[in-house]
Amino acid sequence: MNATETETNEFLSLDHPFHTEFVVLLGLACAAILIWALLRERAILGRRTTALFFGLRIAAFTGAFWMLLAPTSVLEKSTTTRKAVVLVTDASASMTTVDPAGTADDGRWASFASGEQQPSEQQPSEQQPSDERQPIELADRSIAALGIAHRELSGAVDAMQQHGAETLVAEHLGVANQAILRCQTHLDGLRDRSSQWAAAPESTSESLLNRLNGLLVSPEFDSLGELVDMLQSGRTPKEAGWREALPDWIGRVATTSRVFRELADQLQQLPPSSDSEDASAMARFVGKSRSERVASFLEQFEQSSASGIRETADLRWCVFDQATRNFRDSQEAIPYLATLADREQLATQTNLTSALQHVDQMHRDQPIAATFVLSDVAHNEAAGRKPTDVATQLGSVPVYVVPIGNELRLRDIDLVSVSAPTVAMRNDDVVIEAHLGIYQCAGERCTVQLLRGGEVVDFRNVLIESNAETRSVQFEQRVSEIGTAAFQIAVQPLSGEMTNENNFDEIEINVTRSDIKVLLADELPRWEYRYLAQLFRRDPKVELDELLFRPRMIATGQRQATQSFPVSVDQWDHYDVVILGDLPIEHLPVASQESLLQYLRTRSGTVILIAGQQSMPQAYVDHPLHDIVPVRPIDSALESPGQFAFEVTEAGKSHAALMIGETEQATRSAWEFVNQFSPLDQVSRWRTPLPTAQSLISAVPRNQTLVMSDPRLTQSSFLCWQPVGRGRVIYLSGPDTYRLRFLRGDRLHYRFWGQLMRWAIAADMSSGSKMVRIRTAKSLYETDQSVDVEVALLDADGDPVIQEQPDTDTLHLRLTVGDQLRTVPLAHDADRPGHYRADIRELSPGVYQAQPAGNLIEMLLSSEQASAEGRFEEAIATFTVQADLPAELVDTRTNRVLANQVAQATGGQVLPPTAVDEILALTDLQPVVTHSIQREPLWSRWRYLWLIFGCLQTEWIIRKWRGLS
Repeated sequence: MNATETETNEFLSLDHPFHTEFVVLLGLACAAILIWALLRERAILGRRTTALFFGLRIAAFTGAFWMLLAPTSVLEKSTTTRKAVVLVTDASASMTTVDPAGTADDGRWASFASGEQQPSEQQPSEQQPSDERQPIELADRSIAALGIAHRELSGAVDAMQQHGAETLVAEHLGVANQAILRCQTHLDGLRDRSSQWAAAPESTSESLLNRLNGLLVSPEFDSLGELVDMLQSGRTPKEAGWREALPDWIGRVATTSRVFRELADQLQQLPPSSDSEDASAMARFVGKSRSERVASFLEQFEQSSASGIRETADLRWCVFDQATRNFRDSQEAIPYLATLADREQLATQTNLTSALQHVDQMHRDQPIAATFVLSDVAHNEAAGRKPTDVATQLGSVPVYVVPIGNELRLRDIDLVSVSAPTVAMRNDDVVIEAHLGIYQCAGERCTVQLLRGGEVVDFRNVLIESNAETRSVQFEQRVSEIGTAAFQIAVQPLSGEMTNENNFDEIEINVTRSDIKVLLADELPRWEYRYLAQLFRRDPKVELDELLFRPRMIATGQRQATQSFPVSVDQWDHYDVVILGDLPIEHLPVASQESLLQYLRTRSGTVILIAGQQSMPQAYVDHPLHDIVPVRPIDSALESPGQFAFEVTEAGKSHAALMIGETEQATRSAWEFVNQFSPLDQVSRWRTPLPTAQSLISAVPRNQTLVMSDPRLTQSSFLCWQPVGRGRVIYLSGPDTYRLRFLRGDRLHYRFWGQLMRWAIAADMSSGSKMVRIRTAKSLYETDQSVDVEVALLDADGDPVIQEQPDTDTLHLRLTVGDQLRTVPLAHDADRPGHYRADIRELSPGVYQAQPAGNLIEMLLSSEQASAEGRFEEAIATFTVQADLPAELVDTRTNRVLANQVAQATGGQVLPPTAVDEILALTDLQPVVTHSIQREPLWSRWRYLWLIFGCLQTEWIIRKWRGLS
């Protein structure tokens, strides 16, 4: 059936401004004069001329009389468009949840199932009497009716403020008055049944009923009814100040609604009825999944209410999960929801935005009187628009949300995350912290275990004090072996948990060797140099060589004999980390610089450059060392006078080098403390990071709040780094890290440099040979994470092998899991010559092996195997994608906050199922009828005027030709 039907009626109308009698008399008089005048001249004109003139005069008279009557062609169109009532139901995976008895409004769902509602306003005789309904249903209906009254009274105020038509104001007030009258009827029903529940000890229900009676049965609401009668009959209200009284009525309605809510809360606590029919209805909902509850609700709705709706409006059925789709009728929708738990591959996301956009699209095709959304409102689609943004654009489409489910998390212990240092040295004591979310387990104990290699190495017993709490459990472990140390955290499951799949997690720590060989060199003993020298001297894990040129030469260790820098790669290779201060160009000769670059590219070395005011790095422009400096001078327009402060970047917040606390939270707190109390005095102009560099700490103007888009956050770096071949260069734009010693003793300074050095010498996570190496960012990924694979290619001289646009035959990545093989293209990294990357997404859980392949790989490996000193190792990276339990099934709470936001943005309400029919009874379901009239004048055309003048002119010409007067 089409939603819109059109009727047309076409007829002729005479739009002359005279009375019909006058027009008839005028016509007869004019005709008589015309005939009399011709009869007088008949003897002179002759019979033929008289007949001719008679015809001409009759034609002119007819044209003039036609124009005088003003005939108009009228086309009337009457368009009738049926409104729609839309039922949108949630069909995502969370709707298969079975809520514990008594936590999901069982009584209200059962109350609807046991009644026989008839919502149609036009059929009041068929409605169930108020005194036969459950008290909780009467209270819910009253609250819904008062919500309608509040909305309509507010609409009347808005219409007056915008100087709208008085008929529009009368329409709003009429619906509000109707809602209040229905609320009064429901209150009478409550009072009739109050003897069954209001006499309980310590019950305040009787006082609430008396208060409601005083609020509803009052002269104020009586005067509203009188006002509506006058406005609808077109009379002027007796009271001149009725407009000023509207806000008072709005406040009174809001107060009444609050009292009804208090009463509903008390009624909800009543024990279930012993009536067999009520008990049978309750059994239909207790122990059922959310989708089964909705299916039962819709089945009862179809039997009791749908027929009344279809008499005047259309009923639309939709379901949504990640997307929204239509069903033809209830015969498709109800069985689909009833068997939802038996279906495979249910959508693991709820996209409420999609449902609201679908309703908006339907509204463009057909007016919608009301939309009912039955859902747990657990919107968890991260991308796209927010549901509230779409709701504000729905305009005149009220959305009524019927929330289903439990507002509390189900019984569960969720291992939210595990944190630990990414890098540690051998024999370090590391802190592993597990973060737990615990729900509905008050008074019980759970056991959190730390495992290594499948064996329990430590455990903690946690006493749970409330039904909703978060806990952090710490373990301290010594890592004594170099390599990757893998630990697992397991929470022993409690009986009745929603799921046990979120009770386990794994973390890896890259363990480096326990000794670090460091070369520390500077021109002058700046404070940075002094404190670093003291720090490294007293650290038993550091073997320190020093080079200081002024005021007197100091050289220790390997540098004592030559009192100069190394000049060969092998000499540089004695050190794990080289720290260069503000050294003039004459103390670091070109030969040392060139061998230092080769040391970085081929020996996996690390160089830390600490900027100074005299030489580093500005003096090395046009020298070999300049090629590895990861910064350039800052734009003078961005230069700020005064002091600077540390500001950890987004990349730095999770970087292993900046873990100055034992846990992630402790690290964040420590850096916030540093930002507040430790200024930076000496910051070099050379601090704009190159595209190849990653900034971990920015140098920002002190005591200034910068927005995230401010270029000073991204173009003014204090600490950044970039890879150089197999090594890395770390750059500090000022010698000011020693100021960390002034905060909380020496702990922050010690931990900062300790973590930076550990990260600098961390065992290379890549595998392969001298020419072909491959690595992944980590070895354990979640299902929704992308895997970043990096391949580095060098020739026999250690120079990068560049293939800007490699095809599949030349270079690709072989990705295998089990017996499955997949070829992934590799793209050249323009910012890092010789590096190729692949970003792999949407991998299913499993253990994967990634290996570079192609003609280019075969050529490099053949060359390396043929060389005498070639050390060949197959380049294979192994990583695991672990199955991730979706948030849709972990957090199944009903989001009533979002439900309220969506409903309020559209002029709707959050309803229990017992109030749906009340909304329908107060909703105008009558079709939208529009009339249009098209009028086309038939007399105002030039041809009629030409006819009149033509006839008269013809008679005049004939008279002149024949010499007549």
